[in-house]
Amino acid sequence: MSSESLSPGEDSPQELLASVTALRRRARAARQAYWFPLLLFGLLTVTAGPLYVESTEPAALRAGPGTPALTGLGGHFLEQSAALGWYWLAALVGGYLLSLAWYRRHGRRAGVQTPTRAYVIAGIAGTLVGVALPVVLEFLLFNTAVGSSGATRWLVGPLLGTANRGMLPHLVIALGLAVLAHLERSGRLWIVVGLYTAALVAVNAWFQVADLQPGDLHRFSFMLAALLPAPVLLIGGGVALATTKQQHNGYA
Repeated sequence: MSSESLSPGEDSPQELLASVTALRRRARAARQAYWFPLLLFGLLTVTAGPLYVESTEPAALRAGPGTPALTGLGGHFLEQSAALGWYWLAALVGGYLLSLAWYRRHGRRAGVQTPTRAYVIAGIAGTLVGVALPVVLEFLLFNTAVGSSGATRWLVGPLLGTANRGMLPHLVIALGLAVLAHLERSGRLWIVVGLYTAALVAVNAWFQVADLQPGDLHRFSFMLAALLPAPVLLIGGGVALATTKQQHNGYA
């Protein structure tokens, strides 16, 4: 049937297809609200900054004898590893649960719900893994034949260094955001995740290549390393929020 034979007021197939495509695009834009977790975890990272600052006493640059609680999240090299570990445990679990509540509230208001259960499960599971991972890595590196394997040592060593510097919570955040980007089907969020992960890799690679020990570092070195990836989340969240408001005004 040609478009000329359509009755008055009846849309052509091309117009119907364009209308359906526009509705799908609008529904996807309406359900996306990832600016909130980006800004939330960016602010939580900045808030943790003071706990990464070391004292002026060289002997206190490392944790004391024994292993403080939650060193896996707080970093074995850091003087305030116990306080930092407890902070990140509360911040990560609380941050993911707060994100879940935010998405449910947003879904009720927008009329379109993003399934975020997998995102929260990945984040909390990653947090629990982060608590135990350094212990496992140390065992593999120093107490088994795995430590003598060059390829395995190349992987285990940097991961253990990342944990000892208190950077493991950043990997947990990156994991959760990657799952959220998949659920949101958002290319822009994938870009933020990629830049954030690249910043983490760059920071930890620099420590690894320089082979710096805690006594060689300035008291603010760990804090600067921990804060370096935070602007990626804050800028990404700010841009996403501005885009969301612009789209909302355009559809209004």
